[in-house]
Amino acid sequence: MSFAWRWWVGIEPEHEHYREKVRRVLDAGMPLARYRGELDAEARKVHVSSDRQGRIESDLLHRLRLQHFLLFPSLILWPLVGIFAAIISIPMMPLLKLVEWILIKKKALSAVAIIIQRYTRWEIIGIPRLDDGSKQFGKALASIHRMPTTVFLGLFAYLIVSYSPMSSFNVLLLSALVYIILVSAISVIRAATESTLTFADPTNRRIIPMESYVDEKLGPWVGVGLIFLLSRQLMYGSKIRTGELLIDPVPFSISVLLVLYTATIIGITVEILFFRSRGEEVRMTFQKQMVDIFQPDVYLFNRNLGTLRLVPLMPLSLWLETDEDYDDLLKDT
Repeated sequence: MSFAWRWWVGIEPEHEHYREKVRRVLDAGMPLARYRGELDAEARKVHVSSDRQGRIESDLLHRLRLQHFLLFPSLILWPLVGIFAAIISIPMMPLLKLVEWILIKKKALSAVAIIIQRYTRWEIIGIPRLDDGSKQFGKALASIHRMPTTVFLGLFAYLIVSYSPMSSFNVLLLSALVYIILVSAISVIRAATESTLTFADPTNRRIIPMESYVDEKLGPWVGVGLIFLLSRQLMYGSKIRTGELLIDPVPFSISVLLVLYTATIIGITVEILFFRSRGEEVRMTFQKQMVDIFQPDVYLFNRNLGTLRLVPLMPLSLWLETDEDYDDLLKDT
């Protein structure tokens, strides 16, 4: 499947030529918007279509790994699991609005950022995202790239609830409820932090994008939790499972796969309905809240001939007022 993906992205010499051009821009730490015109001209010169440009750029910006390919069969099973996903997704929409109201409108997420900043003593700055200016296909792949955390949260919730002394139907119902709450919170947080906002840790010489910080904190906990819960299920089997359906290991294994692929479809639904409809507003609102609290500056972090530079550009407030316009960036670099 990995080879098929590579072939679909592009393996011809002209594709590799364009890939190398894009890689040079990214290796220099420059957003693609900085060289959008030059990249498009290069693509036309070697006869690379706009769609192919999007695939190549997205493959470089959002690498798909093993956990992503594990979820691809859900697209084949869409007609089967889509019904279950739709049943769960419908009540998610009002809850997403409620969570957004609490975290963004009532500034609960800003309060968390203040606590993190005070505890770690990091600085909050802005660094333009490298995928700014990427072809539209990149947005779709970025959604797929975010999906494993959402999906594994669904499986995590199911395995925890399966310990409860209740019927199989109630286990599935409670799992869906827990999953809806978890995914709603995570979706709003990830939409808010998918921006220029970055933690700067001078003590340990680190620069951590806020969205990466969220992944770093969530990923290990979810991964370790899944390994522990699945290992425990394999070791103790029916002794710790309840419900007529889940006691037998074969139906239980099938239920795990069903939950995994149903959660994948739900992840796609969340991406389409929330990230693409509310994501931009949530992101801008949260950035403005950070401006009011921290007054951060925007920097360009790039590399030139082996020299790394952290170049101050402008206050984040001005960056947002100009709608993240790259005209000033072009003049300063």
